[in-house]
Amino acid sequence: MTGSYRVGIIGSGGMGGSHARHWTQKTHTEVVAVADVNERSARKLAGEFGAKSYTDYEHMLESEACDIVSVTTWQNVRAEITVTAAESGVVGILGEKPMASSLGEADRMLEACAEHGVKLAIGHQRRFTPQNVEARRLVLEGAIGTPTAMLRRDAHGLLNRGTHELDEMMYVLGDPRPIWVIGQVTRKTDRWERRVRCEDRCAAIIAFEGGIRGTYESDLPEPGLQGDVIYGTEGILKRGPEGSLLLLNRHSSDWQSIQPPPVEADQYDEFISWLDGRIDAHRNEGGTARLTMELMMAIYESARIRDAVELPLRTGDNPLDIMVEEGTLPVEIHGRYDIRAPFPEQSN
Repeated sequence: MTGSYRVGIIGSGGMGGSHARHWTQKTHTEVVAVADVNERSARKLAGEFGAKSYTDYEHMLESEACDIVSVTTWQNVRAEITVTAAESGVVGILGEKPMASSLGEADRMLEACAEHGVKLAIGHQRRFTPQNVEARRLVLEGAIGTPTAMLRRDAHGLLNRGTHELDEMMYVLGDPRPIWVIGQVTRKTDRWERRVRCEDRCAAIIAFEGGIRGTYESDLPEPGLQGDVIYGTEGILKRGPEGSLLLLNRHSSDWQSIQPPPVEADQYDEFISWLDGRIDAHRNEGGTARLTMELMMAIYESARIRDAVELPLRTGDNPLDIMVEEGTLPVEIHGRYDIRAPFPEQSN
């Protein structure tokens, strides 16, 4: 350990509280400041940890000499905050998922951090769950032969829960390189998620190197896809009850139940080790999170151009926004609503 790290939290909602508690539990980090546009919320969270509160995050960055900043705001402002934090002299930034609300924003975040020598990671914490860590180990060790397909199913929007599902898919498969994406979305209602436009329904196929196919769907009608399975040339691996894994392969005539061992470090431990120079990379570093963002934007872009999208994606703006604003994805059921943070008119 090279010393203690002063931590600032930008965004005092539920995830801000979660980050603050985790940083406080670590031996070498101290939460010294909390910033939020809601003064009451900032004061409340800061008071829990003996920290100072601010309503202006730039003022906090100027005043507190933070080493680490957790950016736990809504995704529509994460890019500008991350860029400002990188320019302020911090050494590390831990953001929340999704990384941003467009690929162009994600690139600006990475460029600013690279320019100022700041380490950036994004909170796809499922890469630290025992079930996923063990599943990745089994896949990479050939327990099901060469992986051929992985299925994931969820609800409540691509940029909401889908970001976890796609990142988890890549992690368990060993982070293969995606080659192309084909997808479809519908948006007949004026649906939003934390003030970013959200689709009603979504489905996609992702082609990875080696011929692996990833299938993802969200909010589709029943009957549903069994979205927890990985197929290989020599077996099948899927989630079991109570955090276990179920494996069927050529070495056994029946399903084997595997209880994953505990994972000793979480994303905060690994972030500190990364800052200290004890490890070369964080499994959630910004470049990896950018790839998850690229896949989500490629699904939207595929729906926009009505064709498969070869990666890398060239469109920096959010293609869902483009379709809505150009009128090619018109709202049929009027009345905007946010599924996570209601608009003022939703409570009337």
